[in-house]
Amino acid sequence: MSLTESQAVFASVHETAINDFVAAFCRARPRYLNYGSPAFTPITTVAETQMDAIAFPGLAGGIEWRLRLGIPTIDLFKQSHPLPPELALGPGQFSLQTEAELCIECRKIRIDPKPPRPPRGKDNPNEPPRDDRPHPIAELTCFRVRVFAIGHLEQVVTTTGEDAIAFAVDAVEIVDIQPAELESFLECLLFMILQAVLAGIRLPLSALRADAFPLALTVGPVIEDDQIKARGTL
Repeated sequence: MSLTESQAVFASVHETAINDFVAAFCRARPRYLNYGSPAFTPITTVAETQMDAIAFPGLAGGIEWRLRLGIPTIDLFKQSHPLPPELALGPGQFSLQTEAELCIECRKIRIDPKPPRPPRGKDNPNEPPRDDRPHPIAELTCFRVRVFAIGHLEQVVTTTGEDAIAFAVDAVEIVDIQPAELESFLECLLFMILQAVLAGIRLPLSALRADAFPLALTVGPVIEDDQIKARGTL
């Protein structure tokens, strides 16, 4: 059987090229992998994305935190890289491996002997401003984990209106964290984070045909034989 099967055109891209694209995207836009509250990320830049601190009563400025993700490695079916036994890579799926480092600022607070004051804002304009200077690494309490995931492809659109594919996460696994409830909590947290991060990394379908010819997609894109494949008409 020909590569085009019943269609006129066949195009594909190997997982090696997919990983080259993902690595190049993440190096050019590291803000997709690096997030922090104002004490650690004063503003959003090409390198980092600023997000709010975690508000909590009695903690001025909230709980400061930082998240750093490694550049993910993609493995298209059939499986080439080992996975934890809880995950199985099936036809049409991809697996992903990366590292995640989550940090918080662990600081001691001073109890104010005066009655509690309302949160700083419209009702309390005289509250001293929070110190938003970057905090030294020594004040961070961090942990790092290896993250494994499996997922599937979804057809999406780029910011320029071009058809593209995105990697949708179906399940996440972290190995050997006790108790089991803590492992499930962290897996849920990283599952939501990875979904959001990967949704922004979009591979234009033009990459499959290397801009060599027009392609009206009728079949795919699908994952087969370590490749993303598409078939269609001119």
